[in-house]
Amino acid sequence: MLAIAVSGCGDQCRNEPVTIVPSPSGASRAVVFHRNCGATTEINTQVAVLPRSAQQPNIPGNALILSGDVPLKVRWDSETALTVSGLGSARVFKQSPAAADVAITYEK
Repeated sequence: MLAIAVSGCGDQCRNEPVTIVPSPSGASRAVVFHRNCGATTEINTQVAVLPRSAQQPNIPGNALILSGDVPLKVRWDSETALTVSGLGSARVFKQSPAAADVAITYEK
């Protein structure tokens, strides 16, 4: 069931932003969100790195996808480096080392 939430399930899914953190210059932003695809799937926590002007698309995150409601923290270390912390022991479905030309470091 979670595979549907991770891969996308069309119009049934919706992204619910939790935290939006702009990069130091404001050119990019890191978005922590929950992706909800209905009662038959488990909620999950995701991260997307997007240009400032881009609307968040209704698709899975381009950086991180975790099972469950995980209280992540994101911190820009520079314009091209982001740290995501708080992963704990959550099940990881996607953990990209970079997204949108931004290097990403992950901490438990």
